Amino acid sequence: MDSIVIKHNDGSYIIEQSTKDLIWKTVKISSGEFSSFSNLTANTSYRFRLSRLMGHGVSRSEVSDWFSTYDVGYVPKKVSNVSLLKIEIDKTDVCRLSADIRFEPADDLSCDYDILYWQYVHDLRHFVIRKASTFHIHLRNLEFDRNTTIYISSMNGDDKKLSNQTTLTFVTPSCLETHNNLRICPPEKVKGLRITDIYKHDDLYDVSVNWDKPSKEPDNYTIQLETLRENKIFLTVPGNVTEAHFLNIKLEQQYKVSIIADSVGGSSPISWKINDCNAPIVNEYSLYWKIIISLAILITIVILMAICMYQCKRRKKPCSVQHTQVRVSNQNTLPTNTPKLLQEDKNVSKDENISLPLDKFELSPQKLQLRDILGRGAYGIVRFGTFQDDFGAVINVAVKGLRDNPTVDEINNFYREIQIMKSAGKHPNIVSLIGYCTIYNKPLLIVEYCSNGDLQTYLRKIWKNTMNGVFDYKSQFTFEQDFHNYENDQRNRIVENSLYDIQQEYITATDLLNFARQIANGMEFLSSNRIVHRDLAARNILVCSDNIVKISDFGLSRDIYQENVYKKKGGGKLPLKWMAIEALTHQMYTTRSDVWSFGILLWEIVTLGCTPYPDVPTNNVLKLLKTGYRMEKPPNCGENLYNIMYSCWHLRPQSRPTFTELRKDLDTLLNNCTDSKYLNLN
Repeated sequence: MDSIVIKHNDGSYIIEQSTKDLIWKTVKISSGEFSSFSNLTANTSYRFRLSRLMGHGVSRSEVSDWFSTYDVGYVPKKVSNVSLLKIEIDKTDVCRLSADIRFEPADDLSCDYDILYWQYVHDLRHFVIRKASTFHIHLRNLEFDRNTTIYISSMNGDDKKLSNQTTLTFVTPSCLETHNNLRICPPEKVKGLRITDIYKHDDLYDVSVNWDKPSKEPDNYTIQLETLRENKIFLTVPGNVTEAHFLNIKLEQQYKVSIIADSVGGSSPISWKINDCNAPIVNEYSLYWKIIISLAILITIVILMAICMYQCKRRKKPCSVQHTQVRVSNQNTLPTNTPKLLQEDKNVSKDENISLPLDKFELSPQKLQLRDILGRGAYGIVRFGTFQDDFGAVINVAVKGLRDNPTVDEINNFYREIQIMKSAGKHPNIVSLIGYCTIYNKPLLIVEYCSNGDLQTYLRKIWKNTMNGVFDYKSQFTFEQDFHNYENDQRNRIVENSLYDIQQEYITATDLLNFARQIANGMEFLSSNRIVHRDLAARNILVCSDNIVKISDFGLSRDIYQENVYKKKGGGKLPLKWMAIEALTHQMYTTRSDVWSFGILLWEIVTLGCTPYPDVPTNNVLKLLKTGYRMEKPPNCGENLYNIMYSCWHLRPQSRPTFTELRKDLDTLLNNCTDSKYLNLN
C-alpha cells in the first residue's frame, strides 16, 4: 500500500509529514474533510501534523497517531461485510432502479477496491474505487425483478494483489411492486393455469381454460392452443374474465395451452401447460363389434400362414420371408439396427426431473439408419446416418448418442443439450436440430450433416496443401494440446473422418472474411436468444460444401434465462487459450466473454488454423494477459481487420463490441474488400 487517506474536521489545513527521523516536512495545504497522500514508501511508519488556517492566523497544531504502510506484494484482507441500504426509482429513468450499497473495510483499511456486478449476461459491469473516503457504492440503471450480484475485493496500490471476494446478492423489486401501475408496467405472470377437455364427437373436443384472478386487472388475455402438428388456435378475452373456451377442436394425444396478459405497459411472461387429451368413452356395443372384427382378421391371417407353410412343405422348399437387401461397397457402411442401439438399459434409471415433452422433434427410430462413426468422446459417439422425412426423402444427418451404460448425470446433461438446441431455433449459421429419439434410455440427438467437417481441420488442410511458406514465424503449426484440464464431460464434436469431403484446394481472402462474418451473424442470433456458447473456437465451427459455416457443439452452452451468468464449478478441463480474462479469473461466462473467444477464432481464421499464443505455455496465458499483453498482428493481416480482432480483447467486458457491431464491421470490410487489402494470402 503506497497511499493513505486521513479524515479530519472540515476546513483548510497546512499538513506536515514525518517518519521515524522526526523531521517535519510540509507536504500540502488541504481543504475539506479528507486528505490523501500518495507515493509513500513501503513498510514505513508515518505521522501527520495538521495546523488549521484561521481568519486571524494558524491554530495550534494537532499530531496524528503513527500509520504504517504495508510491504510490497502485501495481499489485503477481505472486506468484512456488504449490505444493501436501499433501492429506489432511478432519478433519470422511471423504468430503472438504483441501489445504495454499504461495505465495511477490513482492519487493514485498504484504500482501493475492485467492484464487479451484474444483473444478467449483457450487463456485466466492472469498476475500481481509488482512495475511498466513504465506503458506499451507488448502482444505477438496474432492471426490475432481477437477481443482482456484486463482488467486492480489497486491492493493494499496484493492482497486482486482490483479497478474496465478499459477495452480496439481492433481488430488485418488480415493476408492479414499485409503481403499481399497468400503464407503466406489464402485468404479472398468469397463475393457476388449469385445463379441462371434454370429448364431443368425431374426435372433436371442447377445451376450457381457467386461471386465477390477478391483483391488478390487465386490458386483455391472449390464449394459444397448440397441437403436436403445430396447429395453433388463438383466443383474446377481456381482462376482467378468468376463463376461455375453445369449442369443437380436433385434439391429439398431447396439446399445449399458453397464456399472456396484456396492458399498455407491456405483456406478461408466458404461462403454459402441456395437457394429455382425455380418451373418449367407447360405446359398449361398438367395442364388442371391434373385438369380433379383430378376431376374424387374426384367424384369417393364421389360416393363410398355415396354407403357405403347407404348400412349402409339399414342394420341399424352405419357407422364407423376402427382405429388401442393400448392396454396399464397404462392410463398414452397413446400416446399423437403430432400434437395437436404442434398446433400454435396465441398469440405468432416468431422472424424472429431466424430460422432454412429446413434440414435433421426437423422431421414430424406424426412419433412422446409423452408419460409420464420425467421432468418439469420453461419454458419447457421433455417427453418420440417414433419415427419411415425412415426405419420403432421405437426407444425410449426424447422430450423437451416449456410450453404453450411461449414468443418470450423463443422460440429464444430454437432455439439457437438446433443450438448448431447441431453444436456439433455426438460423442459417447454426447447426440445425432435426430431432431426437428419447423414448429409450439411450437417447439420440439428430442434427444436420456438414460435409467438410470442422473449420480448424478445414483450414489446416488447405494451408498444408496450398499455403506452405506463407508464414515464416517459428511456431506456425505447433499443433500443441489446445486444452488444459478441458471438460471431463466434454461433448463429442464431429472430428476429421473419411466421410468429410474436403476437396477445395484454393481459398481467397474474401472467403475467410465471409467465414468470420457468418460466425458473427450466428453468434448475434444466439446472443439475441440469451444463449452463451462458452466454447467458441474454430474446432466447433462446421463447414458445408457451399462454403456456409455453422456454429455447433452446444454441450457447454447455457440458456441465461435460467442462469443470469454461468459460473463454472468443479475441476473440469477448460479451453484456456480461448477464454476471456474474466472467465479465467472469476469463472464467469457471458456474451461478452464469447466476444473475446470470437477474437481468438478470427485470429485462427487469419492464420489458417494456427494454435493461439503459439510460443506461450498454457499455464502462463493468464499471467501474460494480466500484464496487458495481447497477440500481435499476424504478418498477413491488415490493420483494419486486426483492429476488429483486438477490440474483442478489451479488459473491460462492456467495452468490447457486440456481435451486431462485429457483423456490421465485417460487412464493411467485405463490401470494400480488394485483393490483399485486409488479408494477404499471396
